[in-house]
Amino acid sequence: MVSRRNFFSIIIMMVALLFMFQFSQVIKENGNNYNFNEFAVEDPVSGKYRWSSDNDSMEQFGERSHVLFIGNEEDGLGDMILSWCTYSKRLLKVLGNTDNYDFDDDTSWEMILIDSESIDFGKETDRLLRLADTGTPIVFCNLPDASLIKKDKRLAQLLGISEIRQGSVEVLGLHMFSGFLLGGEALYRIERPEDLELCDFDLQVPWYVTGKGTKTYMVGIMDEDEVKREEFPAIIWRNAYKDTFVFAVNGEYMSGLTGMGLLDAMLYELKPYALYPVVNAQNAVVVDFPYLAPENAAEMEELYSRSPQAALRDVFWSGLVSLAVSNKLRPSCCISTKYDYTDPAAASGEELPFYLQQMKEINAEACRSLNFKEGVTLEEKAEADGAFFASTNSTYKYSAVYLESMPEDLDVLLREENGLEDVRTVVCAKRGELPLISYVKDSVTLQGATNTAGEYTYSKDLQLRSLVTALGYSNLLIEMQNLRWPSSRDDRWENYSDEVFSNIGTYWTRYDAFAYTTLSEADARVRAFLNLDYREKGDENGITLFVSEGNQDAWFVLRLHNQRIAGIENGEYEELEAGAYLIHTLSRQVEIHLEKARDVLEYTGAFAS
Repeated sequence: MVSRRNFFSIIIMMVALLFMFQFSQVIKENGNNYNFNEFAVEDPVSGKYRWSSDNDSMEQFGERSHVLFIGNEEDGLGDMILSWCTYSKRLLKVLGNTDNYDFDDDTSWEMILIDSESIDFGKETDRLLRLADTGTPIVFCNLPDASLIKKDKRLAQLLGISEIRQGSVEVLGLHMFSGFLLGGEALYRIERPEDLELCDFDLQVPWYVTGKGTKTYMVGIMDEDEVKREEFPAIIWRNAYKDTFVFAVNGEYMSGLTGMGLLDAMLYELKPYALYPVVNAQNAVVVDFPYLAPENAAEMEELYSRSPQAALRDVFWSGLVSLAVSNKLRPSCCISTKYDYTDPAAASGEELPFYLQQMKEINAEACRSLNFKEGVTLEEKAEADGAFFASTNSTYKYSAVYLESMPEDLDVLLREENGLEDVRTVVCAKRGELPLISYVKDSVTLQGATNTAGEYTYSKDLQLRSLVTALGYSNLLIEMQNLRWPSSRDDRWENYSDEVFSNIGTYWTRYDAFAYTTLSEADARVRAFLNLDYREKGDENGITLFVSEGNQDAWFVLRLHNQRIAGIENGEYEELEAGAYLIHTLSRQVEIHLEKARDVLEYTGAFAS
C-alpha cells in the first residue's frame, strides 16, 4: 500500500508538474506575437537601382565582360542567354548570323555563343573558323544535323569530333561527371521499369566520338559489354582548337533554365577560377495552406474520418512541421481562404490565430494565395479575400502572394482594398515570358517557381543542379490544393507526403550549404542580387573583389582549380564542395587569399586526352 505521506508527495509532484507545463505554455503563447511578420521589410531596396547594361558605376575597376550571341534572341535559348548576362552583369550583343559580324570590331569577347539553327553551315563554316582563329572561346549551344558534320571535315575538326558512329542511337541514360556543375556526379540511367517515368530526356542522340584534345563532361550511357566507356556518345564536351577552346552541346540542354549553370560551368573550365554573384536563397512554398473554408467536406470525412479542418490540423499540419524541422526548411505558407467558389462552405477566421502561432514557432512565414479553382475572377478573388482578412482584425503584414500566373495588370490586385498593399514579392508557378527572378515593378519582385515537391524527373534534377550552380537559388512548391479535391489515390496525404518527403530529403537537401529562406527573406536577397554590380581581379595568390556601393551584403560562388582559400578579409566563406566556396561579402572590398590545395584536383576520367 501507498502510505499517506507518499500519497501526498505524489499529489504535490503532479500538481507541480501540471503547473509547470501549463505555465510554460502560457509564457510560450504570450511571447508569440503571431500578429507580427518578423520577415517583412518596411522599406525594401527599390528596383530603381537595379543593375542595367548602361550602368557605369564600376568602370573604374576595369571593362565589363562582353558576350556575343549569334542566333534568335526571341526564342528559349535567346531568353536564357539574356537572363544569364543580366544576372552575371555582362554585356550582350546579338547577331542573327555570322554575315553580320564585323571582323574589324576590336571588342574583346569573353565568349561567342552559337545557335546552330541560325547558321547556314554551307556558306558560314569559313566565318566560324575565322571566329575561332581570333582566339575567342566558342560555345555551340546545339549542333547541326549529324549529316552536315559528316560532310564537312573542317566543322568536325572545329568541334573535336573524330568519328560519327551513327546519325542516331538510343542510349540507356546520361552520365555527368563530377566537377562540372555543383552537386557532384550525376547518373541518369534507366535501371528499373519505374525509371522510365523519371528519364524524360531524349535518349535518341547522334553518336559522336571525340578525339584528342577534348574533355568530356557528359556522355550517353551504353552497354559496357558492347561499347568501351571512352567511346560512349559525347553529349557535352570541350575541344582544344588552335589557340582557343570550343564547347559543344549535343542536344537541347542549353534552352531554358538549365543553360545558365552550364554556361557558368564552361567559364569555370576556361579560367584559373570562376567568381560570380548568386542569390543564396532556397524557398519552400506551401501553396494553399492552411485553407480556411471547410470545402468538399463529405469526401474529406470519407478519406480521413475527420472534418476538413480537423484533417488539416491533425494530419496535414503535423506532417508539414515534421518535414520542415527534419530538413531545416523555413516554409512560406500561402493561406487560402477559399478554393472552389461553387462550394457553399464559407471561410472562417477562427483557426487563423492558431496557424499564425504555429508558423511562428517553426520560423515559417504566412503569405497569401490568390489561387482558385472556379466560380470567380482573379479580381473578385482578391477583393473577397481582402474583405475577409479585414474582418479578422489581424495586424499581420502579408509581404508575399502566390499567383498561378502573372496578371496583365498587377496593380489592380495589389491594392489596399484587397489587403495586399504590403506585398513585396510575387511567386508564380507559370511565369510566361518573364525571367525567373526580376522586378515586376520598382516595389515588387518576382520569384519564379523552379520545381514542385511532388514531381521528380531526371531533367528537373539537372535543371536544379544548373540553377544552384548559376544562382544559388531554388523555389520549391509544395502544392496542397489537390489534397482537398483529390482526383486519384496519389492525392491522398499518405501517398503525396511519401513522395514529397522522399524528393525533398533525397534530392533537394544536397545543396544545404545555401540558405533556406522564407519568401520575404529571399526577396531581400533577390533585390540585392539584381541591384549588385561588381568587379574582381586576381592572380595565383589571391583575388580582390569589389562590390558596388550599397551592396556590401552580397553572396558569390568561387570555384578554384587546384587551390583553396587560405583566408579572407572583410568577408566570410563556407565550402560548398571540393574546390567550390560560398563567399559572403561584408564590405565594398574583399580580399581572398589562396594557397595550393593539399589534395590537387585533376581530371582523371577516361575522356580527358
